[in-house]
Amino acid sequence: MLCHTAPMTSLQTPPPVMRRRLGSLLRRFRKASGMTGVQAAAVLGWESTRLSRVETGQYLIKASEVEALLAAYGVTDPETVHGITDVVQSHQRRWWTAYEEVLPKPYADSIALEEAAVSIKTYFPQLITALLQTPAYAHSAIFSSPSPAVRKNADSLVQVRQARKMVLTRSEHPALLDTVIDESALFPPSGATPDVMRDQLRGLLDLSKRENITIRVMPLGAPAHPGLTSNMTVMDFRSPWPPVVLIDHLRGGVFLEDPEDVEAFAMAFDAVADAALNVDASREMIKDYMKGKTRD
Repeated sequence: MLCHTAPMTSLQTPPPVMRRRLGSLLRRFRKASGMTGVQAAAVLGWESTRLSRVETGQYLIKASEVEALLAAYGVTDPETVHGITDVVQSHQRRWWTAYEEVLPKPYADSIALEEAAVSIKTYFPQLITALLQTPAYAHSAIFSSPSPAVRKNADSLVQVRQARKMVLTRSEHPALLDTVIDESALFPPSGATPDVMRDQLRGLLDLSKRENITIRVMPLGAPAHPGLTSNMTVMDFRSPWPPVVLIDHLRGGVFLEDPEDVEAFAMAFDAVADAALNVDASREMIKDYMKGKTRD
């Protein structure tokens, strides 16, 4: 069940990670065109220092200005141009700005990336990934935080988690989710009642019927795998946006954008997925836990 979201807002500054990614793309296209910073800035009647701030993610740029720069750089492929400007324009209607007071900036950044992703691969030991959590389960997980501020804002943070699910259920281009869940996460977390856990497991089974969602379970007896040392979220985007990795922590997350880092975690996720049960066996295990059974 999705909660209400905020109404459309006026123009907002895109989160730093999105500005940085946009600036990096524009710099790459400019260098490929052979234009200097001075020449490119002149296209918009700017000083070169202003363009430099855009390319380093320090300055906001409008979609119309992006289009002008791309045209000057010889980037005319409609899919590429639209893929860039659409992300810029989407930040004029960010629903999560209604929750700015309770969201650490890295968390808001991760939501922005999640909204733009076409593919999301996640592995979280001990907990079911936030995108699949029911409201009651999410409340139990959030309220277990040692932070008084987090517990105080638990209801709002639950609303945020439920609203995030729209990336999976939207009518146009829902994101593909591939997630691996530890068998230990099929037990009730601290503070969750058996009824809460049954509803959560039933929710997993329902969501697993969607064509864009793949759920696998890592059994307790699985061999050693790369996920033992870290959670991971690998996100892919429409061209020309490069993939990114998010390592989650209490205050939001760390973003890895270097191609070698991204490739390392993409390979690590594949190894985690290979070590997990297949989709059908995972569904059967979830059903067993929902009925109160456990595996020997």
